[in-house]
Amino acid sequence: MDLFTLQEEKKDLQTKINSNPENPDVPVLRAMLVSTNIQIAATKTSVRKEIITKGSTVKKTTFPSYAKLVHSSNGKRYRQRRIVARKKTDIITPRDFQFVDRVYVKLFNREEWIVDLASLEHQYEDVMARRLAPSWSIVPFVDLYYEVRNIRTFKNKVIAKRQNPGHELRYQEGFCPASLGL
Repeated sequence: MDLFTLQEEKKDLQTKINSNPENPDVPVLRAMLVSTNIQIAATKTSVRKEIITKGSTVKKTTFPSYAKLVHSSNGKRYRQRRIVARKKTDIITPRDFQFVDRVYVKLFNREEWIVDLASLEHQYEDVMARRLAPSWSIVPFVDLYYEVRNIRTFKNKVIAKRQNPGHELRYQEGFCPASLGL
């Protein structure tokens, strides 16, 4: 859609909202108005400009939006670094956490635990974790979720990591729920 039709649609929506404010469709119309305003803003930032060069040919170029360019004091333009938002899919939730199997788990207090359903011979209802070395104690794996620093495979590849105790447990690059069978 071009800019002119979007502006017409915006005016039409505004008149519908203002003409009957008691109409039950007003919240839907307002949501449509917001999305139309976003489309108008997006089309304004990447407007094609026509440049006439020598001869009779018309050359079209697309200029980047002004939001991506920064002017410094000496007049040169530098691109801003884009901040990439992390996806919600790279976070291991406690629900996903309970289905992880055949891994080493390291906690923030430097304890190491192992999760392997085959070695526990299915004596328990929940997935259980066994502590390595001194005590060999067994606890439900879900209870360790908030203390986990990293999760590694038996080949020592890091599946997931938590930077600090208060942060989310995130998959590392190359690992996702689909690759682990979750």
